[in-house]
Amino acid sequence: MRTPSKLLTSAGVSLLALLAASGCTAPSASPPATEQAKTLRIATDDEPGRPAAAQVEEFARQVKDASGGRILIEPLWKAVGHDKDDWDQAVARGVVAGDFDMGLVPARAWDTEGVGSFAALHAPFLVTSNSLLAKVTEPAIADEMLAGLDKVGVSGLALFPEGTRMLFSFGKPALKPGDLAGKKVRAPRSETTYALLKALGATPDDLVGELFPEGLAAGTVVAAESSFAFAGTLPEPTTVTGNLVLYPKVNSLVVNAKALQTLSDAEQQFLRTAAAATRTWAAENMTTATDDAAKFCKDGGTVVTATEAEAALFKAAGAPVYAKIEADPEAKARIAKIRDLAAAEPAPDAIKPCSPGG
Repeated sequence: MRTPSKLLTSAGVSLLALLAASGCTAPSASPPATEQAKTLRIATDDEPGRPAAAQVEEFARQVKDASGGRILIEPLWKAVGHDKDDWDQAVARGVVAGDFDMGLVPARAWDTEGVGSFAALHAPFLVTSNSLLAKVTEPAIADEMLAGLDKVGVSGLALFPEGTRMLFSFGKPALKPGDLAGKKVRAPRSETTYALLKALGATPDDLVGELFPEGLAAGTVVAAESSFAFAGTLPEPTTVTGNLVLYPKVNSLVVNAKALQTLSDAEQQFLRTAAAATRTWAAENMTTATDDAAKFCKDGGTVVTATEAEAALFKAAGAPVYAKIEADPEAKARIAKIRDLAAAEPAPDAIKPCSPGG
């Protein structure tokens, strides 16, 4: 006579055999019928088709997989609306206030919100390659910077690398600081970003709405701080100084502290596991600068390169920004760590000048 446990085992085997015979497979992990999935809303100023949006979508997928469907992520594209002044900060403030459960916020934006721990990451002309960018967003360095968010009521889960930022000009190329003197440069709001552009002689402004095209028409706007990923959204014709990387763009994945506390320890771990997996995914999916430059020219742009002497002028102009950042001992120590990593990096492939069409 079979025991109840053996009867149960036999029944399980019979059920699996029946499923196989009928061409069915066992269902994937999902919440029990009595358990309703929790939905967390994540805010971003981006929209589908952009690099940060792809990171949000990947994170949502990773959370669903890690939690077996118990937690779902709902993206809120352009969460604060179009043509919003200081758009990145508006998203950050929404997460701090609890209007949004989570947010993907460019790390550069936090320095206007009382968080200075990311300053070293945006030190001028320091992180200039994707391979170095991938390293400085690893937990060994990133976790220290993310901890600075705790004081404003959000928890940082990870930093996602996006790419490097350069000067895209609308007239003559920016080959020396004097080319920017007395002119406006369109740039997202950030104290560190604006400090560098001012040191180069420019007037930085985010130029929302009609201010951007009006400035171009008047000749008062000569360039934009941007990346190859956004080059297609800029007015044409556009020329980029391809070998003059100002700093990187890094996105911080954050969650409102009170919203996080409503989750169980296991649910919080699902988010952290998914965040780590998404960071790895983001690092592996960055495109190379040389490929980006070639595509930029194929699509109608122009790439020029600064000489060593010209690049040295930019770096000299940016020196006062370092003095301000390194007044904070922790930021100074982080810059030293990043410099050590940079020194161990192989030289990146040189970006070659090219003209529209190739």
